Amino acid sequence: MPHLTPTECRLLEYLVRNEGRIVSHRELLEAMSSGNPTKSIHHLRAYIARLRKKIEIDPPLPRVIITHYRQGYSFAGKEEARWFPENES
Repeated sequence: MPHLTPTECRLLEYLVRNEGRIVSHRELLEAMSSGNPTKSIHHLRAYIARLRKKIEIDPPLPRVIITHYRQGYSFAGKEEARWFPENES
């Protein structure tokens, strides 16, 4: 099973808590930086890409973490994931 970094965990947790809603880039940057948005949109994109590699069945065609152009990202549901942290034994 893949290991998530603390930042990846915060990011995924925030997306899951807001399942089905588009979460803005700014909100996600604040969530992944523990309320202190010092990282850039480029950092966010890199973390999303790493997270997708770990949980998506087909990362280039994501079905779990959806990109909304110029708006942010949304979490579609763990049913589509190949792996999800809470399923670990």
